Amino acid sequence: MAWIELKNRDGSFSPFLPLLLLAWTLVTLAGLQTYGLLSERDQLATALVNQATPMEEAQKIRAQLQSLATGAADLAVQGNENAQRLIDELARQGVTVNPSSTAP
Repeated sequence: MAWIELKNRDGSFSPFLPLLLLAWTLVTLAGLQTYGLLSERDQLATALVNQATPMEEAQKIRAQLQSLATGAADLAVQGNENAQRLIDELARQGVTVNPSSTAP
């Protein structure tokens, strides 16, 4: 007598083997999906960590550029022609620069 019989005693086929294969397939598929998702999560976490330094540097540069643009706008308000040309060129390119509120 075999451990897994394909036929029952009455001659009909047993559903045990197909159901066992189906269950094994589903467990394997779930395991592979879990492994893939965990791998992707680790890759996303690594990408996030790798972006931190460039983002900080970009924020510093943006703050520096904003400071320069505000200073140029303050000079333009005071009547500096070169600063006015710079502000006009920035405005032509779609960049709005507001002078600081503490300008004399």
